[in-house]
Amino acid sequence: MTVDIPEILTRPLRETVAELADDTTRETLYRALRARREDVEPVVNAFEARREQSPRAAKGPLNGLPVTVKDQIAAEGWPRTFGLERPSRRADRASASIVARLVGLGAEVTGKTALPPNALDFQTFNRRRGRTSNPHDPRFTAGGSSGGGAAAVASGMSLLDIGADLAGSLRLPAAWCGVTSLTPTEGGWPADGMLPGGQRLQHFARIGPIARRVDDLAFLWDCLAGAEAGKETSGSYRIGLWTPDGPAPMEAAARTVWDGFSTRLAATGVTVEPDPMRPLFKPESYRLFGEIMGYETGALIPAPIRWLLRRDRSPARRSPGFLAHVHTGYRRDGTRHADNLARMAVARREAAARFDGVDALVLPVTGLCAFRHLDPSSDRAGVRDYAQRFDTAAGPLFYFDALTRFAVPVTLLGWPVVTLPIGRDANGIPLGVQVVGKPGRERALLDLCATIETRLPAYSGTER
Repeated sequence: MTVDIPEILTRPLRETVAELADDTTRETLYRALRARREDVEPVVNAFEARREQSPRAAKGPLNGLPVTVKDQIAAEGWPRTFGLERPSRRADRASASIVARLVGLGAEVTGKTALPPNALDFQTFNRRRGRTSNPHDPRFTAGGSSGGGAAAVASGMSLLDIGADLAGSLRLPAAWCGVTSLTPTEGGWPADGMLPGGQRLQHFARIGPIARRVDDLAFLWDCLAGAEAGKETSGSYRIGLWTPDGPAPMEAAARTVWDGFSTRLAATGVTVEPDPMRPLFKPESYRLFGEIMGYETGALIPAPIRWLLRRDRSPARRSPGFLAHVHTGYRRDGTRHADNLARMAVARREAAARFDGVDALVLPVTGLCAFRHLDPSSDRAGVRDYAQRFDTAAGPLFYFDALTRFAVPVTLLGWPVVTLPIGRDANGIPLGVQVVGKPGRERALLDLCATIETRLPAYSGTER
């Protein structure tokens, strides 16, 4: 499907924005975007709502650049569905800070992209709107929860999407759709506008962009940073490369793509230091993340509902590394939560010291290749469980533990992450890695990823 994307929809954003100053070129771009969506959207199903009317005049430095926004993030004048089957249709009166900043720079919101109910799944679907499909093969999932945005960018229906990540919600769909994403340092970008009523989570939830290439992410970063923008490094990099020292929690097909990438990485001129990264994958990392997440999200769930979720023990039994800890957090024990936060701070300091000698860490986003659409074994108003089990070299893993195995320890760090496509599996579906930088050093991380993307002889996400 991606082979037919018009060239005007795949140019680097820097070039596109410069050309949008011309009224005729801008109208041509919007017309191509509208035609692409009409052609592809019936198959991919990436949008909750669309508007493709070209602005009458260029405005701000972004000159009317069309952007899309995940439909859990507020955009003035657009209703938010949160992926629910019975959503409110009342339009938001104000935008999330990042969306407002982009609009202030001259961007134009042209669509709201799909997500699963309340962003609580790694597939994007509900009974009301159906499934979002992988644009490389509609039989396969696009991932979630920012699946609509990743599929829209990969299929040429969006030049740039603003999504969000908690436990891999940006990284996973970007990895499976063959596009790039940036999850900024925790607290680096405002995280308001993701929850109803002005509520927000104190940890982990982050807003970030999805684009076709790393340079597009860097362009957006520079626009938002203003005078502070610019390259931060000389081009000499040292990375820690995840290297399994035993049976890895990966499917054989995903391991094949990873091994090919690891072999080719040395050809990029980047200094590679193999590292099993054992401290990241301690059981304590999963416990801390899950309990903190459960405590903070539990504040948004009525107590009777939390009790009902915890009463059903089967999800926790199938997911001892993820859901079991989240359900413990649902108890809302303030003393335990304070202790967990203190332990997380220690873990972050220890990781900073442990990995001080490298510029970035490179590890899989997930040990799974994109799979065919799955139905949940239970679905209680969007809170789902899956009986699906995946065979890995480290043993069988159920759905949630398999999909969060590599993402959760990185989220716990709170460091910035770029997702980078590295190859395709036997079905022709992309697979990506996460490149984890130092806190507050997003521009340096983007420079490193641009170097890898440019030099690596592998799928880059820009083929048409």
